[in-house]
Amino acid sequence: MYLLGPFYRWIVEIFADRVNHLPLVRLFIFSLDHAIVLFIGWLIVWSISLLFRKRKRIVWKWELYRNLFIFYLILLSQVTIFRNLDESFTVEFVMHPLSDIMWVPFVDSIKLFMQGSIFAAYYNVVGNIVWFMPLGFFCGMLYGSKKGESRSLKYGFLTSFFIEFAQFIFYTGVSHIDDIICNVLGSWLGFLLYRLIKKRRKK
Repeated sequence: MYLLGPFYRWIVEIFADRVNHLPLVRLFIFSLDHAIVLFIGWLIVWSISLLFRKRKRIVWKWELYRNLFIFYLILLSQVTIFRNLDESFTVEFVMHPLSDIMWVPFVDSIKLFMQGSIFAAYYNVVGNIVWFMPLGFFCGMLYGSKKGESRSLKYGFLTSFFIEFAQFIFYTGVSHIDDIICNVLGSWLGFLLYRLIKKRRKK
């Protein structure tokens, strides 16, 4: 880790005997660490680009939203694709059969709930939903209530499909139809959350 190594070691010292899923904690902190480094690089590029733009054309609120959205996408890609848990940012192509893709919906998720770890089952389903809620929320912020709903479904599907495809060719995860379904649902729920907050603000 580049920045959060001391923080992770502190977490391990405190919770090593209390938390049974430290690998997931490590994955998140590792992904966050790499995302912060990449985002700092993006902020440098973004800051330089501002020098070539007229100040009248800069709407700082939207610049903030855009940067938050970019950080979210970077973090999402680190959690789902580039999670080889080393200090590099590299991946490699891995040849394996199409039969490794889980094409049939819900079968494996149901088996996981019935026969596997309950924590793993909830993390797989709820995690896939929650991780995509910010995408739908940002779609609402960027496109409004009219276009935001359709965009949340469209971009939720496209983003999820790209992640599953990347996981397959880089073999950094299991490509699963359930993930796409949960991701699209999460993106849509994120948009609904945006619309609910907007309605309450109007009142």
